[in-house]
Formats: sequence, structure tokens, C-alpha cells
Amino acid sequence: MAASPQLAFDGVHEHAHLKIARALAPLPRRKPSGGGGRGRRYADHKQHARDLAQQAASLRDRHQTRERVLGINPALVMVIECNDAVANLVEALENAGLRVLEGRGDSALAAFSGDPEMTSFLNQRKQYETVLTRGGNPRYLGLFDAIDRIRPLEPSDVVDEDLAQRLVSVSPNEILKIDFTCWCTESREDTILRNQETRTALSNAEANILDSTCRYEVGLSIIRAEIRAELVLDVVRTDRISRASLLPRPLLSQPEIDQWPADRLPEIRPPARTAPLVAIIDSGIQAGNPLLAPAIYETVSAADDIADGADESGHGSLVASLAVYGSLERKLHRKDPLHAAGRILGIRVLNHENTFPDAELWQSLVERAVLMAAERGARVVNLSLGDRGHPYRPPAPVGIAAVLDKIARERDLVIVVSAGNVEAFDHAGPVYGRWLIDSEQTGLIPPAMSALALTVGALVPHDDQGARPARDSVARHRLGKAGQPSPVTRTGPGIENAIKPELSAPGGTFVYDEDRKRVIADSVRGGVVGAAGGRPDAVLARDIGTSFAAPLVTHAALRVLGRYPNLRSTSVRALLLATTVPAEPILEADSEKEAAYFERHLSGFGKVVAERAEFSSDHRAVLLSEENLKADEVHFYTVRVPSVFFQPGEKRLAIGLAFDPPTRATRLSYLSSRMSVYAYRGADVDDVRAKYAASPEEAPTELAKYKIDLEPADRLRLQGANQAAGKTWKNAWDRKYTDLVVVARNSFRWPYEDHKPVQYALAVVLEVTQLVPGLYAELRAQLEVLAEIEPEIELG
Repeated sequence: MAASPQLAFDGVHEHAHLKIARALAPLPRRKPSGGGGRGRRYADHKQHARDLAQQAASLRDRHQTRERVLGINPALVMVIECNDAVANLVEALENAGLRVLEGRGDSALAAFSGDPEMTSFLNQRKQYETVLTRGGNPRYLGLFDAIDRIRPLEPSDVVDEDLAQRLVSVSPNEILKIDFTCWCTESREDTILRNQETRTALSNAEANILDSTCRYEVGLSIIRAEIRAELVLDVVRTDRISRASLLPRPLLSQPEIDQWPADRLPEIRPPARTAPLVAIIDSGIQAGNPLLAPAIYETVSAADDIADGADESGHGSLVASLAVYGSLERKLHRKDPLHAAGRILGIRVLNHENTFPDAELWQSLVERAVLMAAERGARVVNLSLGDRGHPYRPPAPVGIAAVLDKIARERDLVIVVSAGNVEAFDHAGPVYGRWLIDSEQTGLIPPAMSALALTVGALVPHDDQGARPARDSVARHRLGKAGQPSPVTRTGPGIENAIKPELSAPGGTFVYDEDRKRVIADSVRGGVVGAAGGRPDAVLARDIGTSFAAPLVTHAALRVLGRYPNLRSTSVRALLLATTVPAEPILEADSEKEAAYFERHLSGFGKVVAERAEFSSDHRAVLLSEENLKADEVHFYTVRVPSVFFQPGEKRLAIGLAFDPPTRATRLSYLSSRMSVYAYRGADVDDVRAKYAASPEEAPTELAKYKIDLEPADRLRLQGANQAAGKTWKNAWDRKYTDLVVVARNSFRWPYEDHKPVQYALAVVLEVTQLVPGLYAELRAQLEVLAEIEPEIELG
């Protein structure tokens, strides 16, 4: 697959980004009329109806004969295997008297019936079998044709694989520490009752409850308990449990110490007093490190049984260094002065074993740490950790993601999360891209699926230049070339199949050892370099992984906020998204579109370059708008096309969109709304507005001849709250294309009473590859400059 051109930042001319204002007043969006449908799936609908009736009767009869378990009457929970997107069936199932509990991948969902007879559901099934509409289709066709099978919920649906393996290998009396996640529904009372009933069952099992939380508003209901192995499945059989799992163990490496004396460090400049505060939620910070000491604001512990914020492993210190300085390889080689882009707030959540404390739910601990960061004034939060033992399986929401999304929206935080590392990468072999995509074990680690956070995957970096000599490799060859996804990176998609990770950054090199026939880390030649921790005598360390790709994106966010301190978090996200450069392709597929689809779940929308996010240049102008968009409204923007676009040479339009919709983990429609963005050239903005006013379509077909076909396509982008798209041209534009019109559209999905204006930011980038001056100046003459921070002047 051919890569898009990488339009490089020239690093010389630094210009502030520009403001773009709406051209017209908002336009209310016309609601689509609905209708249509996909037609019948089951030609013999009567036989299908009878099959479903038999399955429902078997389910009902089985439930009626079940006995109490641990003092609890088991609930009637069923798994509905379907052939349509699970979110499309929620309303129909609820109208049939079933309460949807959770999606299970794309093809099954769990539902609860408060009526043991399933009366409403079976009445509708009867009508599906016997009653035809005027159009000749069975009644309730959309519901029952979408259902392939109904079956009871089984322990295998609930017990995680690692716990299942543990249960068959231990003695019945062995005490296990288990996290029991309870069903959360739209009913607060029902959610609380399920949690209480599970506590009762655990008490009857003589379990020791270590910690618990029941947070209806974010769909988080978990009880951590010590329990005998023989009783775990009894708790599961109460059907109050959606998941039973072993405690999480983050996969964090011990950074390799780089023997670099402190007196060889270049000049270290402390951050400005007004520099943004970044929270590093990790293993702590080595406060005495000469690279970190000038930038430290505070180091604290968020856990009751962790005494202080010191770093015993080195992981958090390396992450913190990368966040404020970026990677140091080239800077050390050139002896460039090091100027911290932000002040460091270190919040420790990992104990001396580099794991979350057993006595406390890790979700509660991370939530407390993020709230601590917000209360101390942090603008950016970096999370390079998570639950690697339980990879996310889309599209259903997850409670910890809803927790982060709620805080990010309410506290205006930029949250950057690593995609997670693949532990068993030795199975990948030298051709690893397809394995990463296809394996069930390489999904994102919680909380990387968070919709409002920026999730970061790892790329193979360029070789370092002099920070440390490279070793010769015998019987090995490099795995991937610079700019390609790393074999360690985990893959998306995220909640509701959103593109995740959205961004990528260098995260270390791997090699394939021909003798040992396995992939091994090559941190010596390709590790990311930063500050050491864990040892007071060490200055530098290097390591590999997405843990160290994420803070490079955090660094870019800090630079943006340092330059434009009054921006909302949505604007920072939009700027990072719009100014990426493409990652190198790695996969071969049957078509270019298929390859591009898979690549996006490896490296997202592209690689972040901090300079591009912070500055415009003579030949690249970045335009930004911060707005609020009401329920089902449309905003219109217009930009005069710069004259250099009418000349030969490569040119590019890129757009970044970030918005902050309310979220709810108890709904499969996790985001309250979806936003989309379209671009038109050669059309009058008044005509575009009129066409949108007259059409219920998402993008009016009457404007098709003006529409720019951005990539990725809108239908692939709109599942997420962080979006980017672009298009590159090699030829000169026709001079009739004098204006660009950009349209932002907000489609609400929840009941109308839940609708509130949504904050969003739109970044538009116009760029040419040839270093022809004038593009920025031409647009600058029309538009206002974003307010930059006043530089601090230190006297004497």
C-alpha cells in the first residue's frame, strides 16, 4: 500500500496557529425519516420462529428448576446471539420486555428478564410467526430476523480465561483473590441491588471482601474478595456477575541503565513558572535525578499502603522525562540545552513489586489519582499502565473508561494512555502485523479504550545518534523499519469500534533472532532514552514499549499548552490529531482500503510531531476553532484557498476533530452524540447551508460534486470522539476552487431530555511540500492569531 506523503516541518519559521470562525449561524439538522432496512435473513420465518420458541422454552424451563445458590435466587439472564450490530437491537429487545445488560463482541449480548415467563418477548415472537404487515413481511422482522440463537448464560461467558485455568489447577481450599464485576443497568436501584446481593453471596461463601465500589453513574460495580477456589463458580451461578477475573498485573519492564555521567549532560533549563502541570500516574518519580529535579512540582502516593511517591523501578521516572523533554537520543548527541515543557506532578499508584496494591481496586486507585491531578491543577495526565491480563474486546463500554471520560470532560483534562504491550510477542515471528491484528490476546489494555483519552501505539524509531554505541547483532535482523508499528504494540478498535489507538510515537526496536526463532527486545539499538529511576546513582535509562510512546504524545500536548495556555483540552487533542504524519505501512491485504483499515488499528491516524502541533510555518497553516454544538445542529466554516494551491506541487488538507460528549457505560450507545466533519471546495457557503437545511441526509448528495473525499471515510471515523482525516493532491487546483467550506455536524443518540451542548474543537491544516513562502502570510492576513503565552524574562 502506498503511503501518504510525509509533509515535514521545516523547523525554521515558527508561526502561531490561526483562529477560524464560523461563517454562519448554526443550522438545526433535519431528522432522517427512517425506514428502509436490510430485508429478510430467514426466508422460512415460521420455522425460525418455532426454533426461537423452543430455545426460549428450554431456557425458561431450565430457570424454573434452578435452586438457590449461596442464599440467592439465580436471575434469568440469557445470551442472544445475533447477526446484526448489538447496538441496533437494544431498543427492540427492551420493547419486548428484556433489559439489555451488556454487549459481547459484535454478535452477542446478555439480557435479563424480570418476568420468568418472558411473556412480552414470546407474544412478539408469536406475531412474528403468524402476522404479516401490509408489505408482506412478518411483524417484528427487525428483531427476530436479527436473532440467530437464544441460550442461557454459562460460567464460561463470565469467567476470564486466566481464572478458568487457575481454577482447574488449584486445590479446592486454596484462597484466591478475585475481582467480581456485577451487572450494571439503566436502573440505579437495580444496579445497587445486584451489588448488594453479590455481597450477600460472598458473605455466605465466607469470603473476605477487600474492597468494593458501586458507581451507577459510570457503570462500575466491582467487589474484590478473597474466596476459596471451590466457591468461585457458585458466586458466578447467581447470575449477578458479568465478569470474574484475577487481579491485574501491569506489564512494566525494568528500564536498562545507561552509563552516562551527570557531568556530560547538556545544560538543563527548568520549566517556566507558568508551564503546564503534567501528572505522571505511574511507579513514582526519582526526585533526585538531575534531569527531573528542576521540573518537579510534587511527588505523592495515591494509595494508602504506599508510603511516598519515590520510584523504586525506574518506569515512572523514564516516563516523566519523556513527557517534559521528549526523547533524548539526538539532543544528547548534539548537546542541545534541555528545556522542560512542563512541571511534573508524580502520583504513585504501584507498589514495590510494580503492581497495584491488592487491598484496593485498581480502578478506584486510578480514579483517585486522576482526581488528585485535577485538583492540583494538572492540564495533562499520562497513564502508561493498565490491566494487561484482560485485553479489551469491543464494542461494549467498560467502567474504568467511563470513569476517565467523565473526569476528562468535567475537569477539562488531556488524558494520554498507552495502548499496552504485548507480552507474548515471541509468537509473532518476523512477519508480525497480521498476527497483531488477528490475535484475541493483542487487544488494548484497560483503560486504553477510553473514548475521550488519546490512546498511543508504538512505532519502530530511527536509530539513535550517539547516545550510546550500537551492538552488533549476530544471526539477527531488524524487525520493521523506522516509522512502522512496533511488534510490541497492542491494537484497536476501541469502544463502539472507534479507531484506537488514535496516535503513535517511537517506542523501541525489536529483532528476530534466527538461532532462537523468536522476537527479542533490542533496547540497546532502539530504546527510547530518558531519565533513570530506582537508583540514585543512575542518570539515564532506555527501554521499549508503548509506555514510552505515550509520554512523547504527552510532551507534544505540553508544548501546545505552553504556547497557547488558554486552550481547552479538545483543542489540544484536535491539534495533535490534525498535525500527524503517516506511519509507514506494514500489512499486505487484498486491497489498499483493507490494508489501510488494519493499519489504523495499529498506528491510528499517524505519528505525532511536537513541532507541527505547536507551530505553523511559512508553508503550513493550522487553523483552529473552539465551539459548542447543540443537539442536532450544524456549523459551517469557510476558508479562502491560498494561491499556492493553484501552483504545481504536492499539497494537503488535514482536519482534526475532538469533542467531549457525555458517556454512559450502561448504554451500548456509549457516546451521547456522534460528530462528523465534511469538506467542500468550489461551493458557496450559503448554497452548502441551504442544501443541508433541505436534506435529512448526513451529507446531502446534491453536494457530491464539491465534496472532498477525506481519508479515512466519515463512516469509519465517526465512532470515536477523536478524529482525523486528510487528502493529498499532486496537481495544481483549478482556480475556480476559491473557497473551502468545512461542515461540522452533531447527531444526538440519547433521549432528547439528556441533550446538552457539546464542546468541540476543529483544526484545519493547509500545507504544501515545496518550501514556497506565502501560504501562512496569505491566511494570516485574513485570520486572527491564537493568543500565545507571554515569554518569561529572567533578569540578572
